[in-house]
Amino acid sequence: MKISIFQLLFMLPLFFACSKDKYGNTDIKTNIHTVYNWTFEDPSYTCVINDADITQDVVDNGAVHVYMSNDGGGWVALPCTLPMSETYASTYTPVHFVGGVKIWQTDTDLLTLDPGQKTFKVIILSEHDMILHPNVDWTNYEEVETALHL
Repeated sequence: MKISIFQLLFMLPLFFACSKDKYGNTDIKTNIHTVYNWTFEDPSYTCVINDADITQDVVDNGAVHVYMSNDGGGWVALPCTLPMSETYASTYTPVHFVGGVKIWQTDTDLLTLDPGQKTFKVIILSEHDMILHPNVDWTNYEEVETALHL
């Protein structure tokens, strides 16, 4: 039985059509968390945001981006340092792990005051999502919002 080149080209996609997605879950997760309770860990205040969407696969291969509300309708990418005066500033630093994000808030004078209520947006991307958006400036929330259709 002879197979023509046209038959072979027709059958070729059938062998690859059922291949497993190499990059896993491609859903972009966006979760908003409001934090009321901070814990003092000298010289910083910390909070933990529990987020089950941060899996081992995301930690190993994807990305977690955290933004803080500026209370004016916008979002500021973390980590960031916010000047409070000419000689004084507050720094917010996130660290993600399987199941959540921990945020440190430290003042330049190391006499950190309780930051009070803060709202954070956590964006979780798989490796595939990162590949699909290679040129996004993750420190620019407006660009992230446009690229991810948030």
